[in-house]
Amino acid sequence: MMIPRVSLAAAGLVLLGCNDFNDGKTRSIIESNPVRLDAEQVTLTQQQVDCGVKADLWDSPVQTNDRSVARLTDKGRALKFYEDVAVAEPGYRQPFVQVRGDFMLGVLEILNTTDGRDKYTKLVETKVGVKIDHPCFTTPLPIMGLKKGMFSQDANPILRFRLDNSWQLDRIVH
Repeated sequence: MMIPRVSLAAAGLVLLGCNDFNDGKTRSIIESNPVRLDAEQVTLTQQQVDCGVKADLWDSPVQTNDRSVARLTDKGRALKFYEDVAVAEPGYRQPFVQVRGDFMLGVLEILNTTDGRDKYTKLVETKVGVKIDHPCFTTPLPIMGLKKGMFSQDANPILRFRLDNSWQLDRIVH
């Protein structure tokens, strides 16, 4: 009789473990499958902008008033960059560009995990980036979060996870 009770207790612990939600599981979920992104802003370094010009992903930046913009080429659009690259814009320290499509993501850092609105959701503040398969982008491009309703390089995105048999990335909720 003792063996079945021990077996049941062990099975219960294994099942509880399936619902554990920790940084390792979060990272694995984020990085394991492509994620659909629609109109997310990612930051670039100046070196990446320069490399993109040399690789014909976008034209050389053009200064207009207080902005500097690099026009996307077909090669840049093929990588799922969606709008022209904002090389210099008031309120932003780094160049940035919009992306759309299915992307693999890379976790740069997990900052905070909180419970969602119900017991089946978790909210994770994370530094996460978009992986672009091109020599100009050897590291994931950081996704910007929202601050006061505007994309901000000072804010991190908030990702919502939902438990539906197993934990899954539901969406970026900012």
